[in-house]
Amino acid sequence: MNAIDMTHSPVSVILELDKRFGPEALPASQQTARTSNRTEIDRTDLNSLCHAFMLRLCSLLLPLFVASPAFANDGQPVAIRYWPNNCVSIETMWNFHIAIGLDANSRQQLPRTADVEFIDDFWEASQGSVLVLDRKPNDPKPTLNSFEANQQYSKEAVRISRVALIGSGTAKELNVTSIHVDGVNIMDCKKNSVNELIRNLQGRDLPSELRKVDVLLVEETNAQPTEMQTLAELLKPRIVLLRNNCPHEKIASSAIETVEHNTIAVSKMIEPRDKTRWVKLGESAWKMKEPLLGLVGKKESACQASRLVFKELSPAQMNFDPANGTHTPRWNAEHMMGRELLFFSQIYNAVDPIIPVMDLNPKQMPADYQAAHSDWTGAEEAMQMERVEAFTRRFAYLLDGMKLDEKAKGSSFWTPRALLLQMIKHYSEHTANVVKKKLLADWPKK
Repeated sequence: MNAIDMTHSPVSVILELDKRFGPEALPASQQTARTSNRTEIDRTDLNSLCHAFMLRLCSLLLPLFVASPAFANDGQPVAIRYWPNNCVSIETMWNFHIAIGLDANSRQQLPRTADVEFIDDFWEASQGSVLVLDRKPNDPKPTLNSFEANQQYSKEAVRISRVALIGSGTAKELNVTSIHVDGVNIMDCKKNSVNELIRNLQGRDLPSELRKVDVLLVEETNAQPTEMQTLAELLKPRIVLLRNNCPHEKIASSAIETVEHNTIAVSKMIEPRDKTRWVKLGESAWKMKEPLLGLVGKKESACQASRLVFKELSPAQMNFDPANGTHTPRWNAEHMMGRELLFFSQIYNAVDPIIPVMDLNPKQMPADYQAAHSDWTGAEEAMQMERVEAFTRRFAYLLDGMKLDEKAKGSSFWTPRALLLQMIKHYSEHTANVVKKKLLADWPKK
């Protein structure tokens, strides 16, 4: 986010505050009339406004001058979650959901049905050793197909490879799975012992899929720390994920982190490759408690009601440019999605820098606005809103311990309670604006 230029007139400073933070950033005494998604300032109050609140504004804006948050270019945050009975699930920003080693019990605990389930005979039943999970915008559902070199895939596609580690002498051939998504390479070797992996990897070139391992999933708990260290030296993973029943407290000179819940965020922004982070992950999801649970639920209900309005609209209707100078329906969808994504990614980034700050907000004024995806249907824009909602819920464990009525970490203004209440109001107001546009005489019929 760029800093607000305080050399501007008081009017432009106030407009910028309203644009970025909503009317709650202005004092209660300030009279505003909101029409056509714009704010009109009562100029008779400007002098008293500036004198009375300049110190307050400076305190709010100071972090914008001194902070330079990391922004995502390519590679969004990916969630890896451990479940009982050696089950693992992977969730992406495109809302792809992959589950490994499912049984009936772990399947019931997943947050939603997986797009791909790896069970014992998965690879035997599949065609080919490299598969691609993909769903392009406006497609109804994801597909899983064998990789084809001449096929054009979306940037959100997940590449899933079965990698053979050729045996020699007493070492049998082993197979591991490489999952590559959003710039992160995850290696699942849980069916193989650490000792077996070492014997098949030592003294030979690594397969191309394993030359840059970001996350190594290890299920075995009987391996000695020296064996685990040797495996890490061979693969040089940035993170090794262990189960919470692993008996060790450190590997070589590195302490093993313990995470009580079952989720960890990974992205291209993780640790340098010359250092391995060891993590023991729990097997139970973090449980959100009241009153946060109720506030998040109301925000999600408001977002769901908004999505129901957008999902029925065609691209032409989403791009409808009203003659009265107000915003297109698409702008409203992008704006609501962008606000939630920016504010919550700022908070999450302050707690865990692996999650980047993500700003997809459109330009504020109609004359400056350019659609991010003018060909997306209303249903796809609704899914984008749902993807951001899922992101907020997926990493909500990072809100643990925050006081609801104290300024949130990473936020220049919001408390968690005020932000969630504003999101509820925000979805309702902008959705109502779109409903009104459908009554205009020049509204497209289809």
